[in-house]
Amino acid sequence: MILKEFFDFYFDRIDSDVLKVYEELLPANNNLASAYTEMFSRNDDEAIAFLLDFHRATSELRNQQPNQAILFNVHNNVCFPFFVEYLWKVMTPAEREKLVVQTGTDDLNEITRKLNDEVELRNWFRKEIGSSLSQQDLFTLNEIIALQNFSSGGEYSFLKYVYPNIQELDGKVLDAGCGAGFATLVMSQYASVYSIDACHARLERAKALSNMMKKGEKTIFPQVIDLIEEELGGIEVECEFPTAQTLLSGDSKEVTFAVGSIDALPYPDNYFNAINCLDVLEHTFAPEKIVEQFSRVLKPGGRVFITAPTRYGEVEQHIHESIEGTMFPAMLHMHHFDPESLTKMFERHGFKEVEVTPFDYLSWEGFLEIADRSPAKELADELRAKPFDEVALQLFAVYEKL
Repeated sequence: MILKEFFDFYFDRIDSDVLKVYEELLPANNNLASAYTEMFSRNDDEAIAFLLDFHRATSELRNQQPNQAILFNVHNNVCFPFFVEYLWKVMTPAEREKLVVQTGTDDLNEITRKLNDEVELRNWFRKEIGSSLSQQDLFTLNEIIALQNFSSGGEYSFLKYVYPNIQELDGKVLDAGCGAGFATLVMSQYASVYSIDACHARLERAKALSNMMKKGEKTIFPQVIDLIEEELGGIEVECEFPTAQTLLSGDSKEVTFAVGSIDALPYPDNYFNAINCLDVLEHTFAPEKIVEQFSRVLKPGGRVFITAPTRYGEVEQHIHESIEGTMFPAMLHMHHFDPESLTKMFERHGFKEVEVTPFDYLSWEGFLEIADRSPAKELADELRAKPFDEVALQLFAVYEKL
């Protein structure tokens, strides 16, 4: 199991003072890695209380000792060799040979050292290998990425754009790529929710929160909100969190969870009244296939709520990747969209556009500064030819099935 492997690796390599922090979260355990793995596979009250403490400690460590923190896609960090070793195992023979030729060695320790020290080599690796992972490998890595934050990243945009619409809904709602279940919990106040995610660790968190709600235990939710606000910080969505009492004002309806990929949804045709899918399409291999699935399971007149990064965001991403020398696409964003391409994709599968709203703005001057530094010169020049007062890094869209 990838979590057990990771915790064995991590606890064996961090400094003693950092290890003590994690030992104090789960005291009196002979095998700390096994104890942590078990907690991340549970969905009871004790597990969710532990996870909140874990993420607070992890967030504090990121700020104070980033080289010792649990981080993905970051060099000069204690976790970096773990990801190199994992990739070495899953590479095709041709990819492995390509890496050996590029580094001049077949010694994994030496390859790891060179990748950590040389930004040009990491940029080469991302383009030649890191951007070509299989979907199953991405799912596996997401189990580790989920350790970084309790938040799934889309909570602010859900509250600003989807929450007002959900309050008018009835029937069944699909939370596609539900993450830790924040949107699931809120939507369950108004409709029956079916939540699916490929990441086991995040899904167990969602189940734990849902189980507490069913028992009428709502005191933990304000702590969840506080932690999410702390993790997300100053995201440019211009949205304040309603109180937990407001968000969970009703009696929870039925919530059903499933582990799986949203490109093969395990639900009948014409089953849902609405679909929530925020910050998900960009992480998938085949967005078109997912939209086809949405069309199949959604009732006529049902609506899909989407957020996705724009092509301007892609330029910003390439800047970050190149300067930092990330081994994988930043934030594992595999796709970017503009309003036209996103709408045409949905129209091909029987939807009509209801709304497309850009958000998370960057000034035109700020964009030009990024574009001037971007290694994606062709894309930057294309976008530079279409000036705006400001550009949006993300899109919110609503599509209705005909």
